[in-house]
Amino acid sequence: MVLPALTHILLVDSDPAAPELAAQLHRGGGYVCTLAPTGAEAYALAPGDFALLLIDFRLPDTPGLRLLQALRKQGWAAPAIMRAARPSLRGAIEALGREVADYLPKSLPVEALLERVRATLAGSWTGNDYLWRSLEAKYHFSHVLSRNAPTRLVYTHAAKVARSRAPIVIAGESGTGKEFLARALHYLSGRAEQLFVTLNCGALPDELLESELFGHEKGAFTSAMGAKAGLCEVADGGDLFLDEIGDMSLPMQVKLLRFLNDGSFRRLGGTQEQHVRVLAATNQDLPRAVAEGRFREDLFWRLNVIPLYLPPLRERPEDLEPFSRHFLARFARDINHPRLDLASDAVAALAAYPWPGNLRQLHNVLWRAALLSDSDRLTSEHLSFEALAA
Repeated sequence: MVLPALTHILLVDSDPAAPELAAQLHRGGGYVCTLAPTGAEAYALAPGDFALLLIDFRLPDTPGLRLLQALRKQGWAAPAIMRAARPSLRGAIEALGREVADYLPKSLPVEALLERVRATLAGSWTGNDYLWRSLEAKYHFSHVLSRNAPTRLVYTHAAKVARSRAPIVIAGESGTGKEFLARALHYLSGRAEQLFVTLNCGALPDELLESELFGHEKGAFTSAMGAKAGLCEVADGGDLFLDEIGDMSLPMQVKLLRFLNDGSFRRLGGTQEQHVRVLAATNQDLPRAVAEGRFREDLFWRLNVIPLYLPPLRERPEDLEPFSRHFLARFARDINHPRLDLASDAVAALAAYPWPGNLRQLHNVLWRAALLSDSDRLTSEHLSFEALAA
């Protein structure tokens, strides 16, 4: 995209180095920068004059996010980049939740800042590398390494809604990383100190599934040797992740719907109020399951407040290389190998394969190759696909 000859940027920053930054943005990108040292001075300007806002996260007279909120109410529509002297994971989440285009450390070199400015102005920036890198470093979320714009947008939406208690349904084929996204939602929610409890709804018959969810009293069924707390009780204050919810039977769907509607469950003849957010995942087409009578429509609408969809790996070719190298670096550490790399023919073979098992299959194919190879450079001969297809 060719930018206009004069692109105006508002730099809201009281830092003594701010005038020099404005000069560097002009020299490096041809941008005309107006400097406002305080929120009050920025608020007094006309909103239509600027194509981009660069705002300090902590201004001397107001928090940067509060200023942005006030500017939005006044009709300022320009995208905003928030800069922080002391960036934090919490700050990144707060910024993303306010629809900030990006959240950057102020120590970022000006060349990198110019890159973000250009991408934001062009509308091609998917946002907030600091957040994703922080998640990867703190919680080892390899799935946020995605370079695919739709996938990164899913994680962006997830960060915005993470603090809500609204039910969330994550759809996608097996192996696309639905549980990783659910865990990201949990840690972004502010409830990271509470439990994240998982249950595979397709792995248990109804009697045991009901017991796992809601608990049972002693003698409720043949193998019930004592009272047991259900996962709805165990997860109180945290998140309950119901995997493969599309496999749940219709009678169990009724009981889950009752729990979602009134937030209570029945155990030992009593009723206890619970405060659990339900995250659900499925590899099925739930609207079709509703149309075919396999999934209750009322439960679908109760759960489907915030739908998120993870694309399959075959639609994300740009993710093959970064995930492959990430997996190989982990495998090298696990087997005490100096390094593991991919030869060009292996890269071509990976790119040509359709990946029915998605990221899980990619992980397994490379893990097997790493274990069986005597070389630090994996070739196409080391890769075996069909035997490990999902």
